[in-house]
Amino acid sequence: MLTRFKVSGFKNLVDVDIRFGPFTCIAGANGVGKSNLFDAILFF
Repeated sequence: MLTRFKVSGFKNLVDVDIRFGPFTCIAGANGVGKSNLFDAILFF
């Protein structure tokens, strides 16, 4: 299971460090990088 993800310099993700729990919800306004976060996870 993915428990932590760190990324820097991927698309608009400058310095991101996320710790995932058993249930983690990713929410936010349009254009803030939610899809880029998932793209980064799939890329790495």
